[in-house]
Amino acid sequence: MSNQPPYGYPPGGPQGYQGGGYPPPSSPTGKTKVMNLDYNVAGMLTYLPICCINLIFSIIWLASEPKENRLLRFHALQSLLLIAAFFAVSLIFWFLTVAMAVTPVPGRRRMGTPGLLRLLVSLGFLVISIIGCIKLTRDKCGSFLLSVTLPRRTPKKAQLMK
Repeated sequence: MSNQPPYGYPPGGPQGYQGGGYPPPSSPTGKTKVMNLDYNVAGMLTYLPICCINLIFSIIWLASEPKENRLLRFHALQSLLLIAAFFAVSLIFWFLTVAMAVTPVPGRRRMGTPGLLRLLVSLGFLVISIIGCIKLTRDKCGSFLLSVTLPRRTPKKAQLMK
């Protein structure tokens, strides 16, 4: 009799991941490089819409975190794009508000339509930020702003040929 281990599954049946191909991505565990925060807490700071905290932390995480930390970098980039879109739409409504206030039109009442639209855009931004936090706590890279998903890195052709 040889000392070779038995073939097939260990006693008790198969254990662990049962699907084909690559195993599903696990949530990154660990701490950030800059402030030593958990990844989920750091990601939530990218969606916190208070006094530009989301802008500051999104830039910090994109600049300091390694490329292997794809979940945090993804949410930081998505938050930056969300901030830019909100800023652009708010700027357009601000210009409309000023233009309507300055332009004299006889017989027209001063209506706050652009102001109300700005309020709705702000509420929408708040709702999208909350959705981003919820998706982050569930460790999902599902995007609501970016229309792409994070692709897995595939080995280069030169590495496959070896």
